[in-house]
Amino acid sequence: VGSCVLNAISFNDTTKSTYGAASKWTWNFGDETTTTDISTQQNPSWKYSTIGTKTVELIVESNKGCRDTVALSIEVKDKPLIALAFKDTLICSIDTLQLNASGLGNFSWQPNSRIINPNTPNPLVYPLVTTKYEVTLDEFGCVNKDTVTVRVVDFVTLNAGPDSTICLTDPVTLRPSGDGLYFTWTPAATLNNPNIKNPVARPVAATTTYNVTARIGKCNTTDDITIRTVPYPGSNAGPDTVICYRDTAQLNGAMIGSSVIWTPGTALSNRNILDPLAYPLRTTSYVMQVYDVLGCPKPGLDTVVVTVRPPVIAFAGNDTSVVVNQPLQLRATGAQNYLWTPPTNLNQNNIQSPVAVFSTSGVYTYIVRVSTPEDCFNVDTINIKVFQTAPDIFVPNAFTPDKTQNNLFRPIPVGISRIDFFRVYNRLGNLIFSGTDGSGWDGRYAGKKQDTGTYVWVVQGRDFTGKTIFKKGTMVLIR
Repeated sequence: VGSCVLNAISFNDTTKSTYGAASKWTWNFGDETTTTDISTQQNPSWKYSTIGTKTVELIVESNKGCRDTVALSIEVKDKPLIALAFKDTLICSIDTLQLNASGLGNFSWQPNSRIINPNTPNPLVYPLVTTKYEVTLDEFGCVNKDTVTVRVVDFVTLNAGPDSTICLTDPVTLRPSGDGLYFTWTPAATLNNPNIKNPVARPVAATTTYNVTARIGKCNTTDDITIRTVPYPGSNAGPDTVICYRDTAQLNGAMIGSSVIWTPGTALSNRNILDPLAYPLRTTSYVMQVYDVLGCPKPGLDTVVVTVRPPVIAFAGNDTSVVVNQPLQLRATGAQNYLWTPPTNLNQNNIQSPVAVFSTSGVYTYIVRVSTPEDCFNVDTINIKVFQTAPDIFVPNAFTPDKTQNNLFRPIPVGISRIDFFRVYNRLGNLIFSGTDGSGWDGRYAGKKQDTGTYVWVVQGRDFTGKTIFKKGTMVLIR
């Protein structure tokens, strides 16, 4: 028995054995101040001279020769521990309160007036004024003390708070003031918990009055608070819309309120009107915020998405040359819809890849209009030279790579559907350029400019009938 440094602590062995019985005991009490803290008794006691946590070890041996070891930690205190259920509380002057303490030893309470059973851990008190009760715990001469303050009031103070206005469907936390310990709210239907001090209310009526009763023991009082609800301002940003790149959308909002703000405000003609013009360069969600002066401090919100189609890149194809009566397959790109003008010489002018056939020579120019289903469009032009000759491949006899014109040496096909190869050799017969499909040489080899002089070329292609045309010759590079 005991836990105080002034008293000896008793130890009890509770060993049980399946075979035989415990017959020898060796205790080590873990007293760091001596080496004689050992006992061979079954239930010894030991008085420590210092406080703190001690590790006690017990070795038990049975009459059959079996041994086992167990260890436990104990705390040696300078005074006995008093555990109080509360240290400060509030009662009404007509109430009786039970104090609650626990610990090892004998209890006594002071002052000894207006108290029942003062020499127990749980006396009853009924003070008329605020009183501080002192409890004393005596554990075989080790003494500890603590206090409990019992505050006494003659009545309960309560203020439910000021009436207020909130937005309909919003929650509001009720925050009464006063010294009540327990609370009851009505009506409870729109409260998350009607039996706490600060419930969360979600009123659905235009006006709701909440009554609250605060209690301290047998004393209680009541108060009320009125919460008025105002619907959120009405906001309708209109239907989503799609525009072309660098085009403009007309927003058409409607509201029940007094003012409006669109966000983001960038790329808008006026963010404070119902129907601004929007000209975003990328797809943007515009949020319409509507405010009023009826009491709801929050805006009504709605969103409209302005989807911006990417730019249409129209391409009618590279300028080319054909011969009379040679079918030419045009190939445009850029979107889903195509319209070629003029329709002359085309088998169809409202498809992506019409076929053109020319009966006379000359230069023909076609414009293709490329558009999306929303009619986002762009145009491009192709020039077609038509020769009154047999299909052939023409190659210049000189070129100047350092000039602004004539700076790329390449074949000029006429009536040719495909270039198989085009090659250039230097004086030593080394291949210094090879290309297909009309690519040309810029006068460099391995990144270095080649000298002025004569070079040999060969080219091979096929005309629109499938016939092979091969040609070779020389040209002069001029710098």
